[in-house]
Amino acid sequence: MKLSCVIVDDEYLAIKVLEDYVSRTDELTLAASFKNPEEALAYLQGNPVDLLLLDIQMPRLDGFALLARLESPPLVIFTTARHDYALKAFDLNVLDYLAKPISFLRFQQAVSKAVEMLNYRNLAEKEQREEDQFLTINADYSSYKIPYMAILYIEGFGEYVKIFTEKKSYITLASLKSMEETLPDIDFCRVHKSYIVNVKEIASFNHQKINLFDGKEIAVGRSFRKAFLARIKG
Repeated sequence: MKLSCVIVDDEYLAIKVLEDYVSRTDELTLAASFKNPEEALAYLQGNPVDLLLLDIQMPRLDGFALLARLESPPLVIFTTARHDYALKAFDLNVLDYLAKPISFLRFQQAVSKAVEMLNYRNLAEKEQREEDQFLTINADYSSYKIPYMAILYIEGFGEYVKIFTEKKSYITLASLKSMEETLPDIDFCRVHKSYIVNVKEIASFNHQKINLFDGKEIAVGRSFRKAFLARIKG
């Protein structure tokens, strides 16, 4: 996994040292280097990167001010000749604080933290995406995670709904309205006051009824007809 990084430092020699370290680090690729922090800010606002190697003491715009102006900052490693900013830096949840002169070993340790953090974030996002592909319900004194794509249709019964899949059905305490709000609207459509269907399960339809691939016939409610037909016909 390669992390894109940006170097911001008003000292030319400091930039050159960090550029050399980046070139010797397999996990990093250099996106850009800046002596001018205002130019760096403009670049970062339009070009998201994984890691920012940021000096603190700079004219016109110091590292703290630059970081505060980034809406979604990347991981940040401060690089500075000052030791007295460390507490303030860590209050900002920066990844690491490297005091100059920076050894290559210390630089590698900080980069390892960045790689570990990005791997953790990617894993968490992957797990969240997978979690988002399931409908979690309580039924029959148990909890179930039903893949969205396994749902054929849902029928409402007042305060309850019955969720039909190819293998079985589940009755749970929920309104059809709450199901409509929970299910991804790209895959599901409310077609009747009592029914939501998985649009990928529709075998045929007209303005009055829908036939699903499993043979189920569902009426299209008058108040839902226009929206349903517009949705299906694109």
